[in-house]
Amino acid sequence: MPPILILAICLCVGAGVFLVVDAVAGFVRAARGADEDAVERRLASPALRAAPAGSYNILLRRTGAEPWHEYIPFYPRFLRLLDTSGTGLSAQRVFTIMGVIGLFAFLLLALVLPLRFFPLALPLAPVIGIGTMLLYLGKARSSRIAKFEEQLPDAIDLIVRSLKIGHPLSGAMAVVGRELPAPISTEFATAFEQVTYGQDIPTAFAVMAERVPLQDLGYLSMAIQIQQESGGNLVESLAKLSAVIRGRFRMFRKVKALTAEGRFSAWFLSAFPVALILIIQLIKPDYYVQIMDIPIFPYLVGATVILLTINVIAMRIITNLKV
Repeated sequence: MPPILILAICLCVGAGVFLVVDAVAGFVRAARGADEDAVERRLASPALRAAPAGSYNILLRRTGAEPWHEYIPFYPRFLRLLDTSGTGLSAQRVFTIMGVIGLFAFLLLALVLPLRFFPLALPLAPVIGIGTMLLYLGKARSSRIAKFEEQLPDAIDLIVRSLKIGHPLSGAMAVVGRELPAPISTEFATAFEQVTYGQDIPTAFAVMAERVPLQDLGYLSMAIQIQQESGGNLVESLAKLSAVIRGRFRMFRKVKALTAEGRFSAWFLSAFPVALILIIQLIKPDYYVQIMDIPIFPYLVGATVILLTINVIAMRIITNLKV
């Protein structure tokens, strides 16, 4: 039996044993009533992040958080991405999934790559594991922000109607958090909790705009701050803002529909060469062996990767229209 296949079998068995042990430990903790993930989610909530500087780190350390997190590069930005993605995953769970994906990527590369290129699997597998989860979290974050943007005009209209019947602005925020679906209800409920515990309304909206980096939400925060500081007709301002946001949203939808064909062509042209190389390698593994001994073969591979990267960037720029 080839050594690579033996190594792959050993790694698969080890991963299976690890997953089984982790599942059994989780069942034992659940049977005892210990929910460590719930504690982590509570401590990592956006409302707690808005607390005074340093309070989050103190609480997290008191609950047994690992100090080695401080030595991970870009760890605060990773936590920010995890919080705004809306997936509900803890950092430890994401790290575990990254390790499992990296392990399976290593096994796949070990079976597909020729023996002489086997060392390339060692650096590529962690990159694939980490990159896959980061892309997933980024996609989830983008989807959540897009859904928030679509719900924002309805939330502003609900605030306007609540103000017209005599509710205070904080009460209107509570109505949005109670009546509308997620994710906008979650953000407004968090902002209402901050106001309930003593934070002023403009600051709560400013913190929400930091959690959800949306231009229209920044306009809403600015309008509320101006009204709180200088006065004015907030109902009229918010009604006009809602109309402007709806008009911009309709225009963005039209642009997206007009560029759908170009975006599909860009993805197809970018993915087709890579898919073709993998299919050929799986069907006929010795197809590229005939030219691997050519001295310029590594340079050709590097040039191919560079050209494919330039193609992806160029297609992205062409199909990304600024309105």
